[in-house]
Amino acid sequence: MGADPHRVVVLVYDGVKMLDVAGPAEVFGEANLLGAQYRIAVVSTTGADVTSSVGIRIAVDGSAATQPDPGTFLMPGATVYPRAAVTRDLAEGARDLATRSGRVAVAFISSAG
Repeated sequence: MGADPHRVVVLVYDGVKMLDVAGPAEVFGEANLLGAQYRIAVVSTTGADVTSSVGIRIAVDGSAATQPDPGTFLMPGATVYPRAAVTRDLAEGARDLATRSGRVAVAFISSAG
């Protein structure tokens, strides 16, 4: 990779699946061991920490709006949707990051528990 690291931004929210956050982060971390230069930022819409689907708190690196343009934007899944409506701030945060990103990956958002 070039001199600048490739920025990966993961947008988390209350009810997010831990595996959908940790799994991709581990993949990018392993790629770094092989010479890649990925920098991962975990963000929420407000910059506040969130709680995963299993009740584990996830600390974030800031808000979606304050992040520099990501090279890759990851939207992890959850089981809260489609049982609950997607909040306006989550939809807007995801749209903003997706628009500013070089590539986007979205996890399947399941209604299965």
